[in-house]
Amino acid sequence: MDTDEHDTLSASELDRIEKAIFEVARQQRGKRVPVSLPFPDFWDRAVHLVIHLEQEADRMRREGVGSARLSTGIRRMANIRTQIRNLANLRLNALTSHAVIGSLLEEGGSRGNGNSIDWSRMDPKERAFHSEVSRGVGRFRNQISWDVLMGIEETSGEEAIGVPELNRFENEKELDGLAPLPEPTAEKEVEWNDPEIDEEDRIRTIDDGYPEAPSNPAPQDVKPDLVRIRIIEDNDDPIIDEDGNEIRIIEGEFHLCSTTMSETLISIGLAELADV
Repeated sequence: MDTDEHDTLSASELDRIEKAIFEVARQQRGKRVPVSLPFPDFWDRAVHLVIHLEQEADRMRREGVGSARLSTGIRRMANIRTQIRNLANLRLNALTSHAVIGSLLEEGGSRGNGNSIDWSRMDPKERAFHSEVSRGVGRFRNQISWDVLMGIEETSGEEAIGVPELNRFENEKELDGLAPLPEPTAEKEVEWNDPEIDEEDRIRTIDDGYPEAPSNPAPQDVKPDLVRIRIIEDNDDPIIDEDGNEIRIIEGEFHLCSTTMSETLISIGLAELADV
């Protein structure tokens, strides 16, 4: 960044940047997702403000301005730097938490935490940091065989082997001049008469009849085992489970979740196993 660009900012713009630093820090406290920024180049503008304040302090020293005014300017700059340090800590924690939770709950390439970020209201540098954390978590998942630990099955991309359906050509106007294939006809079952069996044995076989085929058991819906958990820490943002259901993270509440969801919530410190 060209630090000389700070000269193009007016006094009112510098004042707005200073107020924005304190306001965003206030809004970010207690939030697990980064809040929106008032301008996309937030951190560049913060640099402009600090450089401007340093130059003002140097000018007052050269001109011999009274110590009271100089001390006020130095304290102001120190307060702003402290607030910037706290704000960076809050936002990096929020970005890291969002990237980690999203990557750990990711199954089949879809994000499962339900907390989306409007990147148009974020600084591009923050998005780059979020992407790096997500890639790091992805590498960690591969190194520790996370899918195996969580019992996540890989979806096979192989197609079923067999005769393609003939009706897929019904809506096509042309069939390359070929006549349509004839419909298959059911083959008649031919009764086999064993010449070695006499008439009495044949009659006895007919009288005995044929054994009835066992009826197919009624299909039953197989549901995954559910785990009962208790929420031990509040979270303002809900989490979406594998079925698309919204789970409110409120301390003291109980939920029945899948094994993957419950273990993830427990691993990040939001829940604990509850007695059945």
